[in-house]
Amino acid sequence: MRRCGSYGYPPLMAGGSRKRRPAQPGGHALRPEVVAHHKRQQILSGAAKAFAAHGYRQTSVADIVKASRIARGRFYEHFGSKEECFFALYDATTAATLERVGGACKASAEDFPARVGAGISALLEAIDADPDVARVCVVEGPAVGPAITGRFEKLISDFADLLRVGRDQAGFSELPETVEETVVGGLYWLLYYALMEGRPKKMSRLRPQLVEFSLIPFVGAEAADSAVAPG
Repeated sequence: MRRCGSYGYPPLMAGGSRKRRPAQPGGHALRPEVVAHHKRQQILSGAAKAFAAHGYRQTSVADIVKASRIARGRFYEHFGSKEECFFALYDATTAATLERVGGACKASAEDFPARVGAGISALLEAIDADPDVARVCVVEGPAVGPAITGRFEKLISDFADLLRVGRDQAGFSELPETVEETVVGGLYWLLYYALMEGRPKKMSRLRPQLVEFSLIPFVGAEAADSAVAPG
């Protein structure tokens, strides 16, 4: 967790008659925005556990409050509703994952199959690092209903753009313009059912199948199979 800004020093105590301030970590007073940030993160962490355990529709604000170990009033200091809390978790998670996958793709930009493989590896590593959050965003997202449609479409489009850059560099200009969205949409639903069923326990085991699935429209079945073949 990143710390925001510098910590200020508490005013010096002038004599024993002044009321002592509560001790803070390291002897410094935490700035209000830092406290608020950490409290917000605590709520989002609790929300992820609640949504993963009960599903979006069955989760109540009371469930989030209980999982976060906070007072109900604290929840409403940060979020106006369960839906608003869910979207905050969804937006933060998808943005961080997109950045992680994009960085992996750029590091392997010289070769299209390697770029795809690196991106999918980074995606699966992110899922395995926090399966509760992954399940919430991938499986419970559709349960929110029409309110999430814009976010879902942007998510597919953003990941498709990572593929499109590689496609342009590899010279696959004859393919339909929507092929990247089709591939990313297919990957999404493959992950959806895997996470919903909880199999495999480690999503990284799906890497060969997902890489091959993603490459077939661009390089053909034989080349895609060769790209994921061991050794």
